[in-house]
Amino acid sequence: MTEALAQGGEAVVDSSGWFAVELRYSYLVGEARRPQLVEDRVILIDGEDEEHVLVRAVEMAIEYEGDYETDAGEPGSIRFDGVVALKELNDPPAAGTEVWHELMAPSGSETDADGAPLPPVWPPEMAFPRATDD
Repeated sequence: MTEALAQGGEAVVDSSGWFAVELRYSYLVGEARRPQLVEDRVILIDGEDEEHVLVRAVEMAIEYEGDYETDAGEPGSIRFDGVVALKELNDPPAAGTEVWHELMAPSGSETDADGAPLPPVWPPEMAFPRATDD
């Protein structure tokens, strides 16, 4: 990440030109079109700014929509519901580049160091927890 000093000594971070965009889809089933499953997926998009990336993300997201059939033979469809979040990457993508982060509140803490509210830790258990240090 390249930094330059702006007037007043304030650090200015140069754009990486890459963004992570979290998209939400609903898997709708049957004639009632009820959601059976909700999927969030994160995609990477290069672009000059958030507005440009948002437009491209929606265009790309719609391409994933489509019809399917459940194991029970019911008709279903995948519907793009919207953009959950958009975050600029600090560095261009490469092995080890951070793509996404989210600060959450551990038990007993509800704000970050600046007093801003944090969501609870979710999910509470990890798929691959760290081995014990014992």
